[in-house]
Amino acid sequence: MVSSCALLLGAKLREALNFMMLGVAFAWAIGSNTALKAYASLKGGSGTFYSWIRLPLAMALAGGVCGAMLLYSRANPVLVVVFMCAAGMFFAPLTPFPTGRIWLRIPLFLVAVAACLAATWGIVSIDLITSDDYLERYGQLAVTGLFAFIVGFFWLSKGWGLIQRGICSTPSLNALSSGGSTGTPWAQYISVFLGFLVLTLWLGLLAWSASNDWAYAPENPKSDYPFSRFIIAVLLASWPYMAWKSILCRESNADPKYYRRHGRTSVLAEMMFVVVLSLAITNGIQNGNDRRMVVEKIQAVAKDLTAAVTRIGAIKQRDLRTTNDYIRAYAEIEQLLPDCEAKIEKCAVVCQEARQLDKNKSLISTQLFYKSHPPDMCKDNFELLNLIRKMDTLTKQEVLTARNMAALPEQDQAEFWRTEFRPLLVQEYDLREKIQIVAGKIQLPSK
Repeated sequence: MVSSCALLLGAKLREALNFMMLGVAFAWAIGSNTALKAYASLKGGSGTFYSWIRLPLAMALAGGVCGAMLLYSRANPVLVVVFMCAAGMFFAPLTPFPTGRIWLRIPLFLVAVAACLAATWGIVSIDLITSDDYLERYGQLAVTGLFAFIVGFFWLSKGWGLIQRGICSTPSLNALSSGGSTGTPWAQYISVFLGFLVLTLWLGLLAWSASNDWAYAPENPKSDYPFSRFIIAVLLASWPYMAWKSILCRESNADPKYYRRHGRTSVLAEMMFVVVLSLAITNGIQNGNDRRMVVEKIQAVAKDLTAAVTRIGAIKQRDLRTTNDYIRAYAEIEQLLPDCEAKIEKCAVVCQEARQLDKNKSLISTQLFYKSHPPDMCKDNFELLNLIRKMDTLTKQEVLTARNMAALPEQDQAEFWRTEFRPLLVQEYDLREKIQIVAGKIQLPSK
């Protein structure tokens, strides 16, 4: 499903195949008998020493995963959070506390946290160049990844266990012990889907925002990963969790009808979650790339071109009273024209790049909602660029006319100005008005 979403969103076939191969490998690793036996042996391991070191060891391994994701993805916050949540869910059944005494649990947990951060830093330190470039972001995301691991360890693992209970063919213990209830709990099913929809949209919004900021400025991120986002996500997750738990208490999986219904409900919810997250992440990256690769280039070349055009315009706006004033002014303008023409061509190249990116947009695109890249921006930029080129051509004619006027006797220059030069100024006035109208429609986004 992720591969299909990636293709719809404009990914190359090779990238989609990589997604599919990674998913197959991951599914095999999780579902193979060898992996299941190894997982069961770790879960059932005994021994006093093992029971005390398995939590720090598990969090050290999770820290290694976090560091690898930081290096591999250039500090992509979405991948870090996803993998750390998954690590927390995976290690939760393997690492029960060896003692019930709180004064021993707290130091053990602090040692485990230190092991996690130390392992993260150790993996990140392998690549010193990247570490220096992304040092601030690595520090932020290491803490964010630790929070994600804790959420996965203490909360998501319970949710995952509840989901497994709903799709397992064995009877639900709660339902059997309560004797079940008559009638279908439609209210609880509606509550599950509403709660899951709200949770998915919230997580999709966070994924879109994080992917957008990461693609826009991976080496200089916003310091915007508050712990409140985890709290809100946990609170939202408690809604479908309690509703699903209520359903399983009323409907036992011993009944094939309930078993099939629970399986279909779980598959539908998972499909909705994957589609929304895939759309959010891919379009977030797309928007960030637009901002980074196109919009900032347009801003830079537009600033240079505006400066060049302003210098020429300032000369034209002088108080030119005599023909000698025009001759001297346009002699100065002639020296500035090559630089202005070079900046016009550079701006044309960037605008053409932006137009090509727009043509290559994927089947599913949220560009209509981009504040940073309005759909008509390229069209308006090309229209303005064409008008500036016309102004440049007209200025060349004015420079040539002023040069011809300078070659005439002084007594003939005034008549030449009225018959040859003044009509060009009238054309320039009309063209300047058109430029102002088109420029008023273009609002280049700020950084």
